[in-house]
Order: sequence, then C-alpha cells, then structure tokens
Amino acid sequence: MPASQNIIPQLGVTTGDPAGIGPEISLRVAREPAFARVCRLALFGGWDLLQSRASDLEIPFEFEKISADSLVEGQIPERCIVDIPVGSVRAGTGSKAGGDAAARNIIACASACRDGRLDAMVTAPLNKKYFQAAGYSFPGHTEFLAHLSGAPDIAMAFLTERLKVVLATIHVPLREAIELLNPDLVYRKLRIILTEFPRLGLPCGKVAVAGLNPHAGESGIMGNEDVEKIEPAVLQARSAFPGSVIEGPLPADTLFYRAYSGEFDVVLAMHHDQGLAPIKLVGFGEAANVTLGLPFVRTSVDHGTAYDIAGRGIARHDSMNAAIRWALKLISGREGTGTHAD
Repeated sequence: MPASQNIIPQLGVTTGDPAGIGPEISLRVAREPAFARVCRLALFGGWDLLQSRASDLEIPFEFEKISADSLVEGQIPERCIVDIPVGSVRAGTGSKAGGDAAARNIIACASACRDGRLDAMVTAPLNKKYFQAAGYSFPGHTEFLAHLSGAPDIAMAFLTERLKVVLATIHVPLREAIELLNPDLVYRKLRIILTEFPRLGLPCGKVAVAGLNPHAGESGIMGNEDVEKIEPAVLQARSAFPGSVIEGPLPADTLFYRAYSGEFDVVLAMHHDQGLAPIKLVGFGEAANVTLGLPFVRTSVDHGTAYDIAGRGIARHDSMNAAIRWALKLISGREGTGTHAD
C-alpha cells in the first residue's frame, strides 16, 4: 500500500447520488488546504456533471480526468476525477439514473481499494430508494460494501473524539431489530469491536453494551430480552477477550453520557436510532461513519443526500472533512499496528 511505503496516502472519494449534495461537498473538500500536503484525493463521479456543478456554484475546477483503469499504486494527480459517466440527472431530483451512478462509483472505488491502488474509501451519501430502484437490493453502503468485498462479518460504527458507537442492527424496522437480536449476533458485533478497534489503532479496553429495554429490563420486570439475548453474549465476550472490560447490558438512558464522559471507549447499541441519536446530538457534522470488518478503511459522512438544498451552494462539507480526517487517522492506526489491507 502507498501509505506503508511512506508515500502520501491516496483516498478515493465517491461523490454519492449526483442529484444530492455529494458532488458539491466532494468538490469543496478536494480544495481544502488542510489536505493538500497530507493526502491525495480522487473523486469518483461524472466529469461532465462535476464540471457543470462546479461552474454553477463558482467552485474553481482544477482537476485532471483519469479512468478507473489508470489508477495505479503510487501517486495519483494532486486533484483528479475518476470519470464514471452519469445519465440525465437534475440537482434536487432523485432518480433511478442517480442511484445507478452512485452504485457504479462505489463499485469502482471499492475495487481500487481492494487492489491496493487506494488507501481508503470516503463516501458521500446515496439515496436508498433510488439505489434500490437501480437494481441494487441492499439497504445501504454498509451492506453493499460487505457484498463487494466478500467480508464475512461487518459492523457499522460512528466515531467522534469523545463518543464512539457500534450498532448491533442497522437498517431494519424496530420490530424486526428486536426479533433479529440474539446472543450470537450480539457476540459477533462485540468480537468485531474487540478485533477491529485495535487493528485500527482505536482503544477498546472498556466496552459497554446497551440494554434494549428501559433500565436494561430490570432483571426481567420490563422484558426478558436483555437477560436472554444480551447477557449471554457479554459473558462469552468476557471469556474470549479477558484483556478487555466488557459491561452490560446497561441502561441506555445514562450509558451514552457515561461513555461521552470517558468511562467507556465504545458503546455497542442494539438498534439504529438508539446509537445514532446520541452521536448526532453531540457530534452532528463531526462524526464519521466507519464500516468495521472490510479489508480496507471506509469512512463516510453522517448525513443524507439533502435534495432540498442540492445545487444551491449552501451545503456544508464539515462532515466530509471529518470523514477524511478519520480515514487518515485509521490508515495511520493500521500502519501503527503493522496491519495493512489485503
């Protein structure tokens, strides 16, 4: 990998749904002075669309056009666009064509990361409805990337400096999330945390597991799920990873404050909104979405396509900045532990 050879890291940035804010935040982040000397960014998207969007928003367009086939291990141009042509797409209006373009960007970038031509992948948002309308039957990026990379087990994590959360279940209705939870699932997510966090240079000496029910069930008074589905996994993880402190299930109403205050390194939340609500409260625009278990580093913004403001020039790229900073930190963490992408 380039980073392991003391060469400036190369990151692929997928520009997301071309009808959303992904193209403009990607164009703006590529011009950030803070990244000029520490990494090189290759934007994956339609050259013509990105050039047009830059012109509309008066963003200087100083990029070199390259093809996915021309990406090689080594140094890519300082600012470049891997041209993935886009069909007819209008800013602010989602479509099947936009979903297809977003998917093809992901496929090309993931391939380059798997081959070692790029050090990490940073993704702008896609729209799940139009992604699926284009024929990709996955709930989102996380599941699609697991499919593309052949990763046997993955987990969605959200990282801020003071609060780090991993989800046991992801993009499923709450009723289904409760049905999906079982000791094996919870243990597998704990195992991913306890193997992937050290591999990425992240601390995980103290892991907290959120309860599902109010007060973590109060020993069965408020439901048996915590006793039956979560406690056995915690006990198994303690046995398998004796070097870490693993506590839970703990009442979720106070747990995230305790973790934010430094009592725990990471929290395993049981369902999507249980984990994402506190993350977005304390770190909206600063958190990075990270997929654990892939053979390469992947980070993402923590927001959606925002069709309502796309093409108006008012979208902030703070979260994209954060996603790139976290990608660089995780690349460095892998290097520090002597672990590289396969």
